[in-house]
Amino acid sequence: MQKIEFTKMHGLGNDFVIIDRRLKKIEINDNLIRKLSDRRTGAGCDQIITINNTDNKNVNIRIDIFNPAGDKAEACGNGTRCVAKILFDENDEKKTLKILSDAGTLIAKKVGTNISVNMGKITTFWKKIPLSEDMDPLNIPIRVEGFDNGVGVNIGNPHIVFFGKSIENIDLNQIGPKIETHKFFPKKTNVEFVEIINSKKIKMKVWERGAGITLACGSGACAAVYAGWKKNLVEQNTEVQLEKGSLHISIVDEEAIMTGPAEISYNGYIQT
Repeated sequence: MQKIEFTKMHGLGNDFVIIDRRLKKIEINDNLIRKLSDRRTGAGCDQIITINNTDNKNVNIRIDIFNPAGDKAEACGNGTRCVAKILFDENDEKKTLKILSDAGTLIAKKVGTNISVNMGKITTFWKKIPLSEDMDPLNIPIRVEGFDNGVGVNIGNPHIVFFGKSIENIDLNQIGPKIETHKFFPKKTNVEFVEIINSKKIKMKVWERGAGITLACGSGACAAVYAGWKKNLVEQNTEVQLEKGSLHISIVDEEAIMTGPAEISYNGYIQT
């Protein structure tokens, strides 16, 4: 029997189980992932994230991100901010961190009581999203009633963003999995539905690839603002309203910087 300690955290309700593997090697397998992520029999989470040592001297730590189904995600903005909070709490004097993920190196900073993460370069190039065939990434022909055609974006992971007049009645459970697994997306995709309040404020709902409906999605918020900016719908600095609060996104030199809260829910352990 093995005792595995973890920290339960969230960024605006987008929640994570974080396992620190720096001092103790812990095997992460499908059984553990399913057990921990189950909301009825485990801690429950949108993703499990491990903190790992690395031989790369240009970064502080490396993270791995696992969806509840056991597959890996390349990037997670809210999860990265949660990991950054753990590291900042360990060392109050540290102001900047470099965190290596499968999407590349993410730079986190303390901003008052919040944490910002530079999610890196964003692209709408169809091969990079990736899409299964050459098409206009700003006008992907997937029709959802009440919304314009989707905008394809890659921010370390794939997204499609739909803009409409209202997001109140969108049935994510019905439409989300269909778009996630659409033939246009060979690696599947995250799905965002966006309502524009004004040029500096939007509302968003999200269906996350491999996780389903989540209360917030950092990379999705970045993708939504970038897509809106590309379509001349919003400015480069825009607030993204989610169910439990807001993220603030800035697009600078084709990179997305996301700022928001990261909170510890509790510390716990599981026996395996």
